[in-house]
Amino acid sequence: MFRFLESLERLWARISFYFPGHVQPENCVGRNILIVPGHLAGKAFYYRLKSNLDNLGFHVSVLSTIRNPKSIEEAVLHLSKQILTAPNDVTVIAHNSGGLLCLVLPDEARRKIKRLITLGTPFHGAENFNNTRYSYWGYESDWVKQNYKNALFFPLFQPLSAIEDFSFTPQEGTEFGQGRDLWFDIPGNYNLVRRHENLRTLREFLGTPKDPQTEFGTAKAGPALAVPKKIEVDFSKYEPSNYNKAKKKAESSSKKPVKKKQAAQPSRKKAASPTRKAATKKKRK
Repeated sequence: MFRFLESLERLWARISFYFPGHVQPENCVGRNILIVPGHLAGKAFYYRLKSNLDNLGFHVSVLSTIRNPKSIEEAVLHLSKQILTAPNDVTVIAHNSGGLLCLVLPDEARRKIKRLITLGTPFHGAENFNNTRYSYWGYESDWVKQNYKNALFFPLFQPLSAIEDFSFTPQEGTEFGQGRDLWFDIPGNYNLVRRHENLRTLREFLGTPKDPQTEFGTAKAGPALAVPKKIEVDFSKYEPSNYNKAKKKAESSSKKPVKKKQAAQPSRKKAASPTRKAATKKKRK
């Protein structure tokens, strides 16, 4: 059932990709967060994420991507022109293959970005791109081996991934290396920008806007006062072997019948209460 719902969301992402407004470049003047869509995902697919961040007081734009670029250079140039209209020190949230486009941005556009957050980006490539026109993004291709470390050129780089990835296989393709990835508990690459639990985690990760109390006792949300949240993660429990063991253990424990001793405990306490009363009476005498 879960995979069926995810497949419907993917279908919606592809349908919105062919909406007329998707190809129009965005004017990012006054924006402080830019969302880069993933492969064949339209702008409408990210409106839930955009509205969540808008409610915090951020100014968000979902960037446009070319439908059928002749080359990766053309796709990156289209993305770069939109980023150049944004102010300095902008935050970019790139979803899956959108993060790969950010790796080869021109220096002028890259200097605009202070913080790059990637959501489920396959830094080591993905088997889904093998034998397609995007084969340079194939798993362990020469392109990804040469360019995936370019993410470290950004002043602040934070890769986020789903604990289980139904879109890109193998799972290790999303790991940046050296335990840098932070993991979301809700599985599925597309759920990183759709599920409420993941959006809440992303909001906390971006920072909680903190303003002083006004005279009416209400606080205003402002991105200028957002404080990044420090998160410490034990990555050992997210290794495939350890994670599968914990999952099987949780499933087996949930199937165990409830012991009858727990139901008998209240009756014992009631039976013991008269003797305690008798003992207290004797002591008083």
